[in-house]
Amino acid sequence: MTAIRSSKLVGPTSIALAALMLVLTVPMSVLPTAEAQDTDRLLLLFPVLDRSDSGYEDVAARATDYLQIAMSEVAGLRVAEFSPTSPMVLRAVEEGQIRSVDLETAVTDPVTAIQIGWALGADEVCLATVSSIETSAEPMQVEALLNGTCYIVSDNVDATTMQVAERPTPGNTFGVAGTSMMREGYEGTMPPLVREALRDAARKASQVLAGMPAEEMAAERPARGDKGWRWALALLIVAGLVLAADSGDDGDAGPVAAAVPPQPLRLEIEPAAIRMFWNAPNSTLTVLRYDIQRSTDNGVTWNPAPGSQGNVEADDTSFADFDVDEGQSYLYRIRAQYTTAGPSPFAQFQSVVFPG
Repeated sequence: MTAIRSSKLVGPTSIALAALMLVLTVPMSVLPTAEAQDTDRLLLLFPVLDRSDSGYEDVAARATDYLQIAMSEVAGLRVAEFSPTSPMVLRAVEEGQIRSVDLETAVTDPVTAIQIGWALGADEVCLATVSSIETSAEPMQVEALLNGTCYIVSDNVDATTMQVAERPTPGNTFGVAGTSMMREGYEGTMPPLVREALRDAARKASQVLAGMPAEEMAAERPARGDKGWRWALALLIVAGLVLAADSGDDGDAGPVAAAVPPQPLRLEIEPAAIRMFWNAPNSTLTVLRYDIQRSTDNGVTWNPAPGSQGNVEADDTSFADFDVDEGQSYLYRIRAQYTTAGPSPFAQFQSVVFPG
């Protein structure tokens, strides 16, 4: 040991070892920061739209925050939320790269989003929508359906003319259902469960963008006994392919216009149930499932028809409500839930009284 201490190599060796230890103890995130920023793709996330008609507050803002946080965990991706009041955006408006009229309302069409992304130097832009928020009771659970489309900016802009393609081609799409945990005998308020479902949907959307295989997404789904849930999951997995097929519509107006409701036909009184019949909607879009609601106060309040949530599949054209009372008047309405355009308007059946 004495020989080692007195060796002339002690000084250089100590310095080398100290330098090596310093390198090994420096956080890895500090060293490659500049290089990572040069290689990561910049995704511009536009504020999520809330088209759920759920009545819950801050759904759009929370969904945007959760989606930005979840997307930021995807390797090789940097996410920035678009804000019309940011200095970069205001400067782009002054320089004529972004039209001020495009900032007066929420950005909903891909052409405008891509044009803004091009002006701000983004590699991708993403538009997302909360299509529906549904609740089920005992056990209490909330489900949030989140749809989104991402576009690679350079693939949809002519570098010579700087014009955006009239019909942009999606680079990636997601249609995911986020759920809160099931809670037996829950007596709390709904907003915490809604937030939990939105976080779960955002996480699953980021997994789609990260390229998670479909079977792994399915493995994460909590066990549900009804066949409608499994069928809905299969349709959600192929939502990206469906959206690509439907992207020939012009901008935002096409899918919304095509999201027509089913056609109510008739109600039939059975010995222990009221059965409703309808025709599938005449639309080029793909139906994910049907939502059926019931009112017992002539349409003042509506709730999911008992047993209908997640059980009315895309190929069903009838449903029976067995939770009925003698002498009670019932009013039903139905809408189609589409894989890429969200829900249609509701279509209403005639009211009926279950006989005594």
